[in-house]
Amino acid sequence: MGALVGTSVVVGSGKAGAVPDLSDIGAWLTSSRTGEAAHANGLTGDVDGKVKLPGMGDHPVSISQDGKTVLVLDEKTGKLVRIDASQLTAEQSSRYGSGLQLVSGGSYAYLVDPVKARVQRIDPVRTTPLGAPMDLGAGPLGKAVADPKGTLWVPVPGKGTVVPFPHGKKGDAIKVGAKRGEASTLVMTLADGRPVVTDTRGGTVAVLRRTGIGLRFKLPSGIAEAPAGTVVVPSSTAGDVVPVLARESGRMTLVNTRTGSLLNASLGAGSHEYGTPQVLGSKVYVPDHSNGTLKVYDTEAAAITEPVKVTGKRGKLSLFVRDGLLWVNDEDNETAVVINSSGHVNRVHKYDTDVPSGRKPREDPPSGDDGKRDPAPGRDAPDAVPEGPSNPGRDETPSGPDAPARKPDSGGEPKEPERKEPERPRKPERPDKGEEKPEARPPGTPQAQSGAGVIRVSFAPSPGVKPTGYRLKGAPAGAEVKPEKVGPNGPFTFEVKGGSCAQQYSFSVEAAFAGGQTAESGRTVPTRPCVAPGAPQKVEYAFPQGGRGINLTWQAPANADGGTKYTVTGGKGSQTTTATKAQLTGLANNRTYNLTVAAGNAAGSGGSTAVAVDLSNPKDIKITDNADDGEEVGIRTKPSTKEGTRLGFVPAGQTPTLQFVCQVRGTAEVHDTYGWKSDVWDRIEWEGKTGYVSDLWVATSKHKVGKFSPEVWQCD
Repeated sequence: MGALVGTSVVVGSGKAGAVPDLSDIGAWLTSSRTGEAAHANGLTGDVDGKVKLPGMGDHPVSISQDGKTVLVLDEKTGKLVRIDASQLTAEQSSRYGSGLQLVSGGSYAYLVDPVKARVQRIDPVRTTPLGAPMDLGAGPLGKAVADPKGTLWVPVPGKGTVVPFPHGKKGDAIKVGAKRGEASTLVMTLADGRPVVTDTRGGTVAVLRRTGIGLRFKLPSGIAEAPAGTVVVPSSTAGDVVPVLARESGRMTLVNTRTGSLLNASLGAGSHEYGTPQVLGSKVYVPDHSNGTLKVYDTEAAAITEPVKVTGKRGKLSLFVRDGLLWVNDEDNETAVVINSSGHVNRVHKYDTDVPSGRKPREDPPSGDDGKRDPAPGRDAPDAVPEGPSNPGRDETPSGPDAPARKPDSGGEPKEPERKEPERPRKPERPDKGEEKPEARPPGTPQAQSGAGVIRVSFAPSPGVKPTGYRLKGAPAGAEVKPEKVGPNGPFTFEVKGGSCAQQYSFSVEAAFAGGQTAESGRTVPTRPCVAPGAPQKVEYAFPQGGRGINLTWQAPANADGGTKYTVTGGKGSQTTTATKAQLTGLANNRTYNLTVAAGNAAGSGGSTAVAVDLSNPKDIKITDNADDGEEVGIRTKPSTKEGTRLGFVPAGQTPTLQFVCQVRGTAEVHDTYGWKSDVWDRIEWEGKTGYVSDLWVATSKHKVGKFSPEVWQCD
């Protein structure tokens, strides 16, 4: 036993050779400095497994863990490896070019070359290519995403399109915007698994379907007019809400892709280097690359709350949501964090060595970036001065006996606050007449949420001295504001009804204090009092006499207003109307038309309702005037007794009911009993084939006078 233990110590067995027990709720986090991927438990933040990535030290890497396998791509060398979680090793590998994007979803995996505008499907287990690369023809490409079914969605800004790859095969391109060359103008997001594209230059967010565009929403002008390349959107969100952030101005819009509602807020500008935001519950987490922290915006409180320290150092933070947890990683630093829906923070120490791994015996453990561990798990204020909720654009340092200790500028551990002997209570003294009054401070910059005919404005109350009340400023003329005044204890929300959907409105909140002092907040992001309407409902159709046209009617969709317009496409083009009906004319009978009715207003275009209309009017009519004289009624292959052949016949004396489709002119015929003349023939379906019968023997309203009968349409 002693020899066995001694041998184990010498060769390095133990945890490194143990069977790993990775948590079900966890994620892989990369470390470029050590060339490793660490798997962390999402509930505790503990690292429960590590994998050495051969040859990838100090290289930028990307990891894909949304599919059935875990793949890691070395973006510098193009080496692709698969992580074997059971052995904690990097198994199958292949070599591709540099500058590629790795995307996977379901059981499909792809490599996208944004420069050459090519898509290569790969085997996610063997990491080898499947088939030849598929060319999209115009680069550079935007960042692609793959939905849970494995469909790849690739934005092609140069053509203003997004190309889907269902089941790994190139589909028809979907037109989403104007042609632009910059890859950053079209940004893809998976919102709860649904593909959504943001046109940052066009100022729209659209939900995509395999057949085209569903709902499309217009972004506020403050974001739509932001400089090129400064608007950021996450590649995936756990729910329906997609955050869109203008980094330079700090203006942010949360787009609800189900309801069409837009919530607009301001994070403040200042000296921040905002990264791509993520939404978890009611909070929006925005990375600040300048100091390694997360700015936290609480939509319920309409305020910026205490920031979260991740590394406390300059670096690029990447955020993603998995299993209801927010993961934040800087691959160039030792520390990552995982945050649950209630805001609790657990730290992940990626460089820990006392964890299972596939490292070879006697291999040196990776060294940390500075040899120091971060503080115990929890929410840590950044080294920089945190921003206060009352003024997002201005730093406010907490003060008083309950304020957290500040870390000194020279580094080291924070100093403990000096202990002072408690003073005996003193009687309050009457202030001098010249003593300054307490400072009246403004409420927080409000957030504005669009609704159907309404804007809801929420704000954080004034800090410090409590005001006597709050009033809203900026409401349009004639609008109804409820309540007229908010009391000092809230609720801190105004509702504005009225205004035009074609205009955007910006609001501020003024706090009134005793003694006549007032303090006004910053202004909201401009917001419309409307949302994009839904799809028209109960689309029905009828035909005018004789056909050759379609009369459509429908019900107005949810969120429709007086400015809602409807676009009907199909037939001979498209037409737009403000009514809930449309007439299509100049069509051909006996054809099927695929029509769509879509609704839209100044806030965006709603979903469309499709309907297939068979423009035909078959009638069940009897054979008539068929005397029992031994002469049957012939059914011909053409409307003629001189061309074509006989397809069949109706025996003399019989008057069966047949289905007649339409009428057409042919050879002139004479009724052999009554002498009537007519060149009108009736088309029928006879034993699965198309046949023709002279109208002289059909019980139509004008068969005796040789004219077309209105109850049977003419053939086209």
